[in-house]
Amino acid sequence: MAAEFEPIGHLETAYTQAGSPPSQASLSESVARVVVDEAYVDGLLGLDRYPHLWLLTWLHDQPDERPLQLVPRATEATGEVQGVFASRAPVRPNPIGLSLVRLLGVDGNSLTVAGTDLLDGTPVLDIKPWFADCDLPES
Repeated sequence: MAAEFEPIGHLETAYTQAGSPPSQASLSESVARVVVDEAYVDGLLGLDRYPHLWLLTWLHDQPDERPLQLVPRATEATGEVQGVFASRAPVRPNPIGLSLVRLLGVDGNSLTVAGTDLLDGTPVLDIKPWFADCDLPES
């Protein structure tokens, strides 16, 4: 089964080299711009009422080899190997990124966001609002 995606836009960030973004969006206050293609701008209506957004992205700058086991940043100190699905590593069989960002503003087809961990030019597949009542697991 094949899946096809058509990006709805792209990111403009200060990160131009692989390895330069922080390891997680939550560790960054970097301000970036999400530029949405004009064909999708009507879909932004009402987005400005949400303080946080989920960005689903295509992590486009990937090596040809994508190992299924690796030492993620969380276990670098011990060298413990884990499966890629037990990590948040960007190199994955399907390099789909999921980032929670803070929405600073909406201006036409442009969103200003804080807290990105993505390279400049990263294709955006979808944007979804974050909801406190359903996006936090119950304790």
